[in-house]
Amino acid sequence: MTRPNPTRPSRPESLLDASEIQPEFNPSRLRLARERRGITKEALGSLCGVSRRAVTDWEAGKVEHPPVASIARALEFPESYFYGDDLDEVGADAVSFRALSSMTSRQVGRVLAHASLLRGFSSWIDSRYATPDPDVPSFEELTASVEGSEPCPVDAALSLRSIWNLGTRPVLDMLALVESRGVRVLGLPGQDREVDAFSFWHEGRPFIFINASKSAERLRFDLAHELGHLCMHRDVRTNRNRRYELDANSFAGSFLMPANGLVPQLVGTLSLPDVMKLKVYWRVSATAMVRRLHQLRRISDWQYRSWMIDLSEKGFRSNEPDGGAKEQSALLRQILSLAREDGWRVDRICKELGIPRKDFSEAFMGLTVTSVESSSGFGASERRSFPLTTPPVLRAVSD
Repeated sequence: MTRPNPTRPSRPESLLDASEIQPEFNPSRLRLARERRGITKEALGSLCGVSRRAVTDWEAGKVEHPPVASIARALEFPESYFYGDDLDEVGADAVSFRALSSMTSRQVGRVLAHASLLRGFSSWIDSRYATPDPDVPSFEELTASVEGSEPCPVDAALSLRSIWNLGTRPVLDMLALVESRGVRVLGLPGQDREVDAFSFWHEGRPFIFINASKSAERLRFDLAHELGHLCMHRDVRTNRNRRYELDANSFAGSFLMPANGLVPQLVGTLSLPDVMKLKVYWRVSATAMVRRLHQLRRISDWQYRSWMIDLSEKGFRSNEPDGGAKEQSALLRQILSLAREDGWRVDRICKELGIPRKDFSEAFMGLTVTSVESSSGFGASERRSFPLTTPPVLRAVSD
């Protein structure tokens, strides 16, 4: 995409030959690309053999023709990217971050730039293919019928399960569920995996970016957590406020493990082996199940603390031993397949959008078995399935 250079005088635009219309360098795209790579102006200047002041002038639009070839090489972006129109960037105020207080400004800028680039791909999808319309109710809509008390995240979670006709059984595929309700889910690149997940709304479309390197159970919880933000905190700045994160955790626990489905399964005094059975059935992590049982007051404070210590010592805090298979995005797989049939291979999509192939490919890692690294075919991976969803048989333990 090019723009006529307003500094070129003389003849009316109607008389200009197409070959005389020069592409105009876009300084805002340079800043976004630099933030995406997570480097300073000084570092970029060093890579390009210029001073920090020179880079500042480039980004301020004071230089009409900066060395785009050197810049593109240093930032690993196609040269054409720097001549596009302004991108509609994702702002920090619009995003729900899990732990913004522990993130550096460079980390924030890096993931927001990634989201800004990939949001363009989402718009590309919507302009060519019919996908589910957004159907994520607001907190007010979810709790309108609550009477006699202040509505809470638990009320919102149970209301959403009712609206979406989920009953009292486990959500079989959390990723497929949110995608079927119009949520656009994309992944975070490897160097940004210190971020668990984040979400935001844009032009009526809800987005979730997740760390796909985590276990299947933690991915499901992250999706439910961000779904809570999308429902409860739309148009609310949640950053640096722990209460909003606790609310989203409460929503996620209630949504994935509803009390009216979980409590009838609990028999007698529970033991840690019972937790292992329950967590497989509900497709959550062992620590999430222990936390939920404590919230429901089915285990004591002492049991909660000792079981959490035991699970941590066994590695359940950082991983999920003997966990299930990660859910895959059927929507993204179908989109890429249809695009290929229509002549839109990955290289062509990246060129159209000005997205580096590496950034584009990493947004799908862990979310789909479709191989975006190979523009000529599709890959598949071996993966274990979750056990059949049958209620666990718990034994009664005498006090």
